[in-house]
Amino acid sequence: MSKVCKYLLMITMIIFVCIQVFLINKINTSKNVIVYNTQKSINTPKTFKEVSGELSCLKEKNIISAKKINKKWFIELKIKGSKEELMTEISKLKNYDISNYIISRNEGKNSIILKISDK
Repeated sequence: MSKVCKYLLMITMIIFVCIQVFLINKINTSKNVIVYNTQKSINTPKTFKEVSGELSCLKEKNIISAKKINKKWFIELKIKGSKEELMTEISKLKNYDISNYIISRNEGKNSIILKISDK
């Protein structure tokens, strides 16, 4: 074989080797992909005792009513205190959705009635 033929054969072989290395690296990187579970953990329905225990951190609270609809508790609760106390008590309810509220003041006493449910 002539030298030109040998060089052409070597160049084509080198090109094929480079293509193989590129493809093998691409395949290996796709195998190293880690899939994370983005779903939240499965929430088991809470009992009223568990919900009441979570709400025990609130001061001067009265549970007015509670209904369980589709495995979810809807609770109406009344909290008494000054404006600052009411704000701190509401900030403790981050794990709950507040669907409705009524603010009242009778004889210098502040209170708020909240309708809450689990998130």
